[in-house]
Amino acid sequence: MLDFIERLDKAVARILEWILISLFFTFFVLVCVLVILRYGFASSIIGGNEFVTIAFVITSALGAALCLSRREHIAITFFIDALPLQIKKAVYLVGLALIAVVNIVMIDYAIDWISMAGHSPWQPFRWPQGIVHAAIPAGCGLIVFFCVLKFILTIGGRESVEVLWVPED
Repeated sequence: MLDFIERLDKAVARILEWILISLFFTFFVLVCVLVILRYGFASSIIGGNEFVTIAFVITSALGAALCLSRREHIAITFFIDALPLQIKKAVYLVGLALIAVVNIVMIDYAIDWISMAGHSPWQPFRWPQGIVHAAIPAGCGLIVFFCVLKFILTIGGRESVEVLWVPED
């Protein structure tokens, strides 16, 4: 069972990576084209700026989940690193549980927010704004998913707690 969970964790992270790479590439190319069109030809692409905004929201939401999966999110580990291994493990598990709870609350708030504001059309595409806003609960849901996977893998001894977060170079 733990082998499956490990493979699932890596597969979902890899899929998110490729989605983010694709979005960043599209984001980069589109911004470059928009700048060239605007300042070189006094023109633009209809919906280009809006699509960049949408891509930014989606990359932020998915990137947060990927960072949690890879232990690359922001953390101050000075005190935690000084703890004995078993206490460090307990603190890590409590931290995962708290992150999951906060994101579950965020999903609830986001669903309420989408139900209120999600029906308005997003110009110029005329998409309901809820489609774009859905990136927030989707990202929070992925964070909860990764928290649960990391919790299970840590309890099962498959996740090391010797280095909890990837140190900066």
